[in-house]
Amino acid sequence: MCGICGMTDLTGRADLSEKTAGRMLGAIAHRGPDGARIMRLGRVTFGFNRLSFIDLEGGMQPLSNEDGTVYMICCGEIFNHPELREELTRRGHIFRTGTDVEAIVHLYEEYGEDFPLRLNGQFAVALYDKAKEKLILVRDGMGVSPLFYSVIGGAFVFASECKAILEYPGAPRRLNLKALDQLMNFPGAVSPETFFDGMRALRPGHMLTVSEGTVSDREFFDLAFPTEEEDFGLDYYAENLRELIKRSVARRLVADVPVGFYVSGGLDSSVVACFIGKYIPGNYYSFSAEIGTGELDESRFQEIIRQTVRSEHFSVKVGESEINARLPEAVRHAESAVRESYDVAALMLSELVSGTPAKAVLTGQGADELFCGYVGYMVDSFRDMRKGSMTKEELELNERLWGDPYFRYERDHAAADKVHREIYSEELRAAISGFSALNESPIDPSRVKGLSTRKRRSYIDCKLRLGDHLLGEHGDRMFFSHSVEGRHPFLDPELISFALTIPDRYKLNGTNEKYVLKKAAEGVVPEAILKRKKFPFQAPGAASLLKNGGDRLIDPELIKKQGIFDPVKIGELVKAYAAPGFRLMGAYEVDYLMIAATTTILCEEYRLSI
Repeated sequence: MCGICGMTDLTGRADLSEKTAGRMLGAIAHRGPDGARIMRLGRVTFGFNRLSFIDLEGGMQPLSNEDGTVYMICCGEIFNHPELREELTRRGHIFRTGTDVEAIVHLYEEYGEDFPLRLNGQFAVALYDKAKEKLILVRDGMGVSPLFYSVIGGAFVFASECKAILEYPGAPRRLNLKALDQLMNFPGAVSPETFFDGMRALRPGHMLTVSEGTVSDREFFDLAFPTEEEDFGLDYYAENLRELIKRSVARRLVADVPVGFYVSGGLDSSVVACFIGKYIPGNYYSFSAEIGTGELDESRFQEIIRQTVRSEHFSVKVGESEINARLPEAVRHAESAVRESYDVAALMLSELVSGTPAKAVLTGQGADELFCGYVGYMVDSFRDMRKGSMTKEELELNERLWGDPYFRYERDHAAADKVHREIYSEELRAAISGFSALNESPIDPSRVKGLSTRKRRSYIDCKLRLGDHLLGEHGDRMFFSHSVEGRHPFLDPELISFALTIPDRYKLNGTNEKYVLKKAAEGVVPEAILKRKKFPFQAPGAASLLKNGGDRLIDPELIKKQGIFDPVKIGELVKAYAAPGFRLMGAYEVDYLMIAATTTILCEEYRLSI
């Protein structure tokens, strides 16, 4: 993967200069230190920073088709490129490089705007059809690869990160309050929202077309759960899942540079690591972050995996002092305020990788969302027994947000909204009706109509937790902060399609989460991992930071100057958090002081106002 940017003229008066493109590329140089190129193509300018994986000498972009009528830049990896290359060569297409993404331009020639449907990979593509004067942007179905865009001064501008768009002349520097309110209510901002007013995130599985001065958006992929289940037995699903994991992992190990994998000590990363060790032996690098103490210390489980796989292992300790020191850096790269500090651990992990020969790492992301791995799936089972505990206000809001009055996603949003109104400044309280994240659903509720509660939660988790949060600010932006690529075997399209058909009872069996995945991993992953008690990954919150020198992260003068939060309420929170024995309870209790601190950091870093 790499960093891309570009712009096209909507009015005939826009700045498309290479100088401007150079500033944009400079802002995201960390995404691709192996080379850069800028190309002007009439009414379009492309910029590309390369992080090399395949065809190290000949894979520089932009790439074109045989007659130079179609040009493309891509941040991503196409894992089925050998099959595509063979098919397209038979059809008469000529490949000039050995790089995987060259298949895209030829797929476009064959299949037009349906070309993304043929891709197995993670990708953000910008493609320009010179003959039709049409610019096409595409983001992969699960949202692994980001792509942001804005219309500024008659130009349509896009890039892999928002900080590049900020380099375009006249780019606004205002905080998007709707994104902030989404963070207050959900795991994070949800595409198409970003924390920068006027900038949009291309939604996963969507294609944007810019032609004749107009911009159109269409969806080409979405998760499609069956409304009726067929049951072929646990063994059938476990055996097929095992083979799909093997194939997916193998695809993601292909590169002309060393590849490694993360070891958290949990089930998901252990499955990836152990499948590599058993089925695809080789010399691999593994990486882990040691964070937490006592029962939260996972280093003993990380050591079990390291010994099983026999990888060359590297680890980094992440404590309160490191988080205090590096939280501003993590926020700058994330381009987002956050509710938890674990982005710092992700940042330090990618820094650790960058000091080794490895340039890409495999992770376990996606398994929790696809196989009912979060505590919310178990809570749903108990909540179904006592539906009468919800207020009329919550029932109405749940219906609007999630298409089911009795489905609660993480919390009672009606009650939480009252808390948010106390935390916001007086100015924002008066304006909240205009930016509230609860005004409309962050998903299309019709997509979950008729689904079981577990399938509904899985769909929503993929949309709200996985795409823009775990794969976005916590994933992509932390990986690329140190020029590292993340690859996610559980998000292989073939594996996803199969996972959606697995009956609920095999994903959550009583209180045994990810049951079918554990069955698929038997004999491969050590029993100590398969049978360990699951607990959510946790990093020190604002309370821990306050007690360990982090009080500088909450500056009363900045809180007052920015006008986003109520200084009195924030002061009350600081006093409460600093009290002996204070701790947030529950997996979904929001660390509002962390939100306030990181929003303040974000606004100062990018000079954002409201």
